[in-house]
Amino acid sequence: MITRVLTVIYPFCGLAIAVLSFPSTMLAASNSASGAPGVRWICSTKESQWQERHISGESSGAEASGVTPLKLNPEIAFQTIDGFGGCFNELGWEALLALPAEKREQALKELFDARGANFNLGRAPIGANDFAGGWYSLDETPGDYEMKDFSIERDRHGLIRFIHEAMKYQPKLAVCGVPWCPPSWMTTNGRYCHGHIKDDPRTLQAYALYFAKYLKAYREEGIRVYALYPQNEPVYSDNIYPQCGWTGEQLDRFLRDYLIPHLKRDRLDVEIWQGTITSKKLADYTDPVLGDPVTSPGVTGVGYQYAGQDALKETHDKYPTKKLAQTETECYGGVNTWEEGLMTFAHIVQDTNHFAGSYFYWNIALDESQLSRWNWRQNSLLTIDRRKEALVFNPEFFSMKHFSAAVHPGAKRIEVSGGPFPNVVGFQNPDGSKVVVFGNDTDKDLHAALQIGAVVSEFEVPAKSMNTIILP
Repeated sequence: MITRVLTVIYPFCGLAIAVLSFPSTMLAASNSASGAPGVRWICSTKESQWQERHISGESSGAEASGVTPLKLNPEIAFQTIDGFGGCFNELGWEALLALPAEKREQALKELFDARGANFNLGRAPIGANDFAGGWYSLDETPGDYEMKDFSIERDRHGLIRFIHEAMKYQPKLAVCGVPWCPPSWMTTNGRYCHGHIKDDPRTLQAYALYFAKYLKAYREEGIRVYALYPQNEPVYSDNIYPQCGWTGEQLDRFLRDYLIPHLKRDRLDVEIWQGTITSKKLADYTDPVLGDPVTSPGVTGVGYQYAGQDALKETHDKYPTKKLAQTETECYGGVNTWEEGLMTFAHIVQDTNHFAGSYFYWNIALDESQLSRWNWRQNSLLTIDRRKEALVFNPEFFSMKHFSAAVHPGAKRIEVSGGPFPNVVGFQNPDGSKVVVFGNDTDKDLHAALQIGAVVSEFEVPAKSMNTIILP
């Protein structure tokens, strides 16, 4: 872990051999500082994160390596990448407020500025989630079906301020909204957890109005809410934090008969997504919605998290016109280890290879306790030590940055084949630059080579590392 980001050139050493092969059209006219023509290689290990390392410019034959080349082929393209980001939680903003202004700005800049991690997407709870300051919704007046008491006043002092501060560095930041629980009086037990949605027509119509008012209110605050999700993890209703149970059929009926028609009547242009889904069985939540010929045309895509990630490829194969998102990384237990960073990095590789076009981390920032108000300890990109007023960039910050800093919105995932790296994925940015991201999660350094036309540039991939190579 480090408290600031450095750029240093390091020497290398290693053992096994790999070859990266790219078309000769990707050659640059002049050499980069790393030695290879126009190529940047950025590597993160436990000991040194986000370091620019050396790639030699020496020529040799690809066949001399004795291994199958790793090939990146821009001619074969897959899904469009919408971007990367994290979740704006109340406790994250509380933690950042404990920093002196200069360090808080450093944190926000590293997260959202184009020269930092370049997060362009955000996820925001509609009402309380498990890292809110406490239970709340945007209308807690029982029976207020007309939403006369709807208010985002609480959010103006927390979530909205957090988002606005991020937008200073990322003016085009786009946010998706999702409730962990509706207003408590809309649940079967009148509470924020251990209940299910009351699915009578009057309640569902009022809930559609609730979403419409949220969308209008946030947009009036200058926040681009580009998407709405009807429910976070609808399969769960028995935990200690805000939740609400729904069946797939209930979600389909709410979207088809209430939410989508209401937003159309109000002429509110917004993407509607199914999710966020933790079930890997399409029959539980995905099929009831996307399999409904009336609902499906109004649904942009599906957001999966945790076990639901296993359904990404199957969903693409069955519903190839729908977008897919990984909406929440694993939360782990608040220790923020390098090994967990490597696991998150591997998940991003796997999920983007399985057609996820947007990717959201969970807690952007937490204080040194890593605790929720319900004593729920989880990881975060940043840790703020309130007593020392210290800012720490945790391993998963670099897991995300290896993608978000190099892969731009509108990029296409492109074909990668061969080579010894089990975790590898390639992209082509809208400006034509190419990016290959790969991990070496073995205990040994790997001797690798980057082939551009007839030139083979050699480099060493450290053990237990995350890596990004950018080609013009």
